[in-house]
Amino acid sequence: MTNALIWLAIGSIILVAGSRWMQRARRTIPAMRVLGGGWALLAFGILVGPHALGVFDGGRLVQVQPILLILLTWAGIVIGLQCRVRLFRAIPPALWRWVSFDLCVSLVFAIVAGGVVARMWQPDSPAAAHILLTGTFAALAIGWNPESRSLSRRNDARALRMAALVQAGAGVLAVCTVVIASLALQCAFQDSYGNVIFAPWGGMLALAMEVGAVCVVALGAREILRDTREDDARTTLIVIGALCILSGIAVSFGGSGLLTGLIFGATIGLSRRRLRALEHFISSAEPIVASGCFFFAGMTLALPEASGTLLGALAVGAIVLMLALARRVLKPLLMTLALAPDRATVALDSGAARAPARQAPLTIVVLLAFAIQDTSGLAEQLLAFAVLISLASVAFTLLPRINDNATAPRGALP
Repeated sequence: MTNALIWLAIGSIILVAGSRWMQRARRTIPAMRVLGGGWALLAFGILVGPHALGVFDGGRLVQVQPILLILLTWAGIVIGLQCRVRLFRAIPPALWRWVSFDLCVSLVFAIVAGGVVARMWQPDSPAAAHILLTGTFAALAIGWNPESRSLSRRNDARALRMAALVQAGAGVLAVCTVVIASLALQCAFQDSYGNVIFAPWGGMLALAMEVGAVCVVALGAREILRDTREDDARTTLIVIGALCILSGIAVSFGGSGLLTGLIFGATIGLSRRRLRALEHFISSAEPIVASGCFFFAGMTLALPEASGTLLGALAVGAIVLMLALARRVLKPLLMTLALAPDRATVALDSGAARAPARQAPLTIVVLLAFAIQDTSGLAEQLLAFAVLISLASVAFTLLPRINDNATAPRGALP
């Protein structure tokens, strides 16, 4: 009875955090745009988790793993629904350059970082550990936070175009992040003894079967939804059933609910006839899903083992600040190089141009998917690093910038 009441209270808090009232508050209060919603739930998850007050232990987390898988699958569908031909055709060449630069540089960083950490973590199986860690470090490095309203007061055409490029680029790179991290999880996995095994052929075969099963579910759901004539009740029932099936497929083939959800959403999104009722239902619940994922991330993460001593804590802090500072320097540099030919039409000096220095919130969701499949505890520590780097990157971009307000034209929003 106590367990049921506790989970009921948690569910109520998550629903309130993702409600329309909270969404309106985040639009009007700049601080809440950055740190509200999911971040508040993450802090709450840490507080009640096994590493703080201990209200929830590992056993209780196992009990709600099916709910967590459904949340991850739902998040994947939200990302997959962006894969529409019309949207990709609308992406300008400048943004393709920017996305390509970011992806290539991030993959180089992920390969190098994955190799270094693999040598320390699994020295007996460097190839397998390298593949697995490359996917997780790619999730840390690829992309950025699409939120830019808290950074700029300008509303001239060049600044608005910059903000639009930031949001569109973040969406494209979110798809890349999920695919790369999921491929790494599919081809390199841990056995029951904690050893990392590299099985590319078996992983690719399982992936092909997983994609086929998801496509069958997606095509079936699409045909059924066509006959519902945008009926909300039937759409809700079909979506819930599809989420349960997709989560089961992910578990059966050793994959990630994020990937099965992405494939389902892309299959629906690429269809000629748009299913607006489905898209509205999936997107409207996105804040609640994000809040739930952040809450479980807070319960799952664990501080790095080295932080148990003062010297270790200082080392962890130095690493976090160094990586956040690297983002602050490197991401704007890549942006400037990619958008240099379009400097006349894009405001590279606006506040929105600082948004790419922030780490993408999707990173935490991807590492959460990794953590529920990992038995070594490494993923839980990487999840803590992701949270710390994200907060540090936010702090760097919130530092005052004089020329952002100085260049704001008359009539800009107050």
